[in-house]
Amino acid sequence: MAHEIGRTADAAEFADAANTLTHWINEHLWSERTGFYHDRRADGTLIEDVQTIGAYWALLAGVVPPERLPRFLAPLDDPAAFCCTHRVPSLSANTPGFDPGGGYWRGGVWPPTNYMLLRGLTAVGRADLAHAIGRNHLENVTSSFVSTGTLWENYAPDAAGQGCSTPDFVGWTGLPPVAVLFEDVFGIHADATTQRVVWHVRLTEAHGIANYPVGDRGTLTLRCAARPTPETEPEITATADTDVILDIHWPRGHRICRLPHDNA
Repeated sequence: MAHEIGRTADAAEFADAANTLTHWINEHLWSERTGFYHDRRADGTLIEDVQTIGAYWALLAGVVPPERLPRFLAPLDDPAAFCCTHRVPSLSANTPGFDPGGGYWRGGVWPPTNYMLLRGLTAVGRADLAHAIGRNHLENVTSSFVSTGTLWENYAPDAAGQGCSTPDFVGWTGLPPVAVLFEDVFGIHADATTQRVVWHVRLTEAHGIANYPVGDRGTLTLRCAARPTPETEPEITATADTDVILDIHWPRGHRICRLPHDNA
């Protein structure tokens, strides 16, 4: 923000502070034994028997060195840690005090922390893992909505439905059926400043979105037909009422359409 408004001295100061914090975090909060970032006691020792989803803020902050990423991300695919029936709990399943029924912050699955994790995974080039976790999260939230008729503040990691939670909580639980669906399940990301929409097509079933807002007043409608495999080139129908660059990716290909000129 300082760069954008021309406050270059402030921008430099903030950058220096971020670099200092990044160095401190990697020196003092990382455990080589566990391959994870942990909270630290007042005496300087790490609380190595506790793993929380809060450590994954390090992804979005750009703190994690590339060589540490594989170990740091491994618990997300480990059923003994964060890969529960409903991914991803606030507390890992192998942490003392974990509650499989949710227990609020002792294992509840929280939409805002999951969204933080998904954006961090995308930032470090692991959109594939974000897609898997996002789809699991959305499916569990949807299943709970069908059975209970409402959205919940948080969810149980290893039991159907809500955890220790408040009902009718659209607040941050509006994230799964909107942002997580569009960005992580469908794979649609927009940059309003450049009128560019990037679509990573991963689903094989038919899917799409109508009247997706682009820019100040424009809209975009996208549809992908069903495909036999993820590697099959997607058959895309796209229309827009404003200038849009549509950047389409799938595992074996990539193409760019300029709308509305290339409407199909």
